[in-house]
Amino acid sequence: MEQNLKDRLLTVFIGVPAVISLVLFIPQYNYIGFSLLLFVMCFLGSMEMSRLLFGKVVVLSYIAPLLVLIQYLEGLNKINPLLPDLAFVLLLISSFAIEIKNGEKDDFKDSLVRASKNALLIIYPSFFSTFFISLLASKGVNNYVIAYYVLLNFTNDISAYVWGRLFGKNNKGVFKVSPKKSVAGFVGSFITSILMSIAYYKLFESHIPSFTILNLIIIGAAISISANTGDLLESVFKRSANVKDSGHVIPGRGGALDCLDSLIASSPVFFIIFSIIIGA
Repeated sequence: MEQNLKDRLLTVFIGVPAVISLVLFIPQYNYIGFSLLLFVMCFLGSMEMSRLLFGKVVVLSYIAPLLVLIQYLEGLNKINPLLPDLAFVLLLISSFAIEIKNGEKDDFKDSLVRASKNALLIIYPSFFSTFFISLLASKGVNNYVIAYYVLLNFTNDISAYVWGRLFGKNNKGVFKVSPKKSVAGFVGSFITSILMSIAYYKLFESHIPSFTILNLIIIGAAISISANTGDLLESVFKRSANVKDSGHVIPGRGGALDCLDSLIASSPVFFIIFSIIIGA
């Protein structure tokens, strides 16, 4: 438990400043530093996901992260805006088409399982990560908006742990997949995320597109729910594969997927809600 606390403190005092520094000090070319970090983590996460699904690294796990790169090029206006969508659809259809031949090996007995695994490998984490890249190049997005999103995710994670330790002793086990998670942790992180959403906006209101209080509540609540879902989903994948961590990229934190699970799930949600609010 104490090691878990140390890991989170390292995240707060080293990880958060490091990530936000990339946003604040390297905004050139649609935040190339941050985008490169995300691409590398996505590439590592794709290989980890492949091991969870297939027990080995398959070729598709090297190809899927290219969706992030293609989306980045679209943000720089280097390619047609429809090409990222075309790349995603073609990759998905190609993975299904390959099964037409591979399925002959077992008379198509496990074709549905393999096709489903291939689709999941493309979607998670690669396709979901493209929404973050889209956010970086979106209308109305600046350093403060990106920092807002990143901070909300970290706040949700840390507050869930703190509230759980303080008030979750007698209400753990709400989800069997993660028995240490508590009702207090979920409720506390939900409330804290909303309060952080409002507080951050009030501090930097002049640097962020105009939001109403209802907008801020919706964003804080949506980030908390999707981030916590992403955390639990990662636990489901690991339980299914019978492993403790998805990898060993960061000491004390596990693999790339262990670090990105909340961001992977919440980035599409934040991007879509933000786009709706500002009318992009």
